[in-house]
Amino acid sequence: MENISKTHDFYALRELMLSAAYLNDMDELALDAEAKHFSYNSKKVKEVIESASEEDKEYFKKFAGIYAVKKRKADCNREIESLYRERERIEAAMRLTEDTRRDYYIKAGRHGKWHPTAYFIFGWCNTALFIIVELIIAAVLAASGTGGAFAFMAVFGGFTLLIGIGVNFGYVFPRMKIMKEIDTYIEDYKTELSLAEEKIQERKAEAEELSEEIRRGIRDLIEKDPLQMTDSAKGQSAEIR
Repeated sequence: MENISKTHDFYALRELMLSAAYLNDMDELALDAEAKHFSYNSKKVKEVIESASEEDKEYFKKFAGIYAVKKRKADCNREIESLYRERERIEAAMRLTEDTRRDYYIKAGRHGKWHPTAYFIFGWCNTALFIIVELIIAAVLAASGTGGAFAFMAVFGGFTLLIGIGVNFGYVFPRMKIMKEIDTYIEDYKTELSLAEEKIQERKAEAEELSEEIRRGIRDLIEKDPLQMTDSAKGQSAEIR
């Protein structure tokens, strides 16, 4: 390991500790408290701690602790970004599904578009109304002795029923089934969206806690090494308080 021969040399070991996280000095450690990307060489960090004197081990362990938290924060940030992408994917799929759902509404002239279920009920109501009217007319004709007209109305009523059955079960009911399936998909998307949003909020809260832990760790670390602070690091330390 580079410069590891300088065992117990505090400042040499500190430089190695900084280089393990690709940092040039303590200023970068302080200014990098909220970095979105972070990585470090854990093997080098372990070797630095093992090479430190007993009185300095605690200092370098705190250093390593900051690195571990910063790494977790970076992982948390990546997870949040992944969850944002997942949320966008679900929202896009849900919009597409809702657009498809609208295609299964039934046009009803000047009445606009009807949901298949409403149209199904309306169709049966109209069919029943026509049949009732036709039965009344047939009964009146039968009472007046017009047998041929009565037979015609009875047959016409049968055709009305067949038309009602054909329209409702041949055209409307299949759309009802498809829309029910689509509604199930939409509910599933809503559940997924809710879970994704919940995870985002959890990770954001965790990221904020980790940020606070990083700020405290850097503050404590810098306070234990005051002679090596530049003005910018001191300013950062004051802000962290």
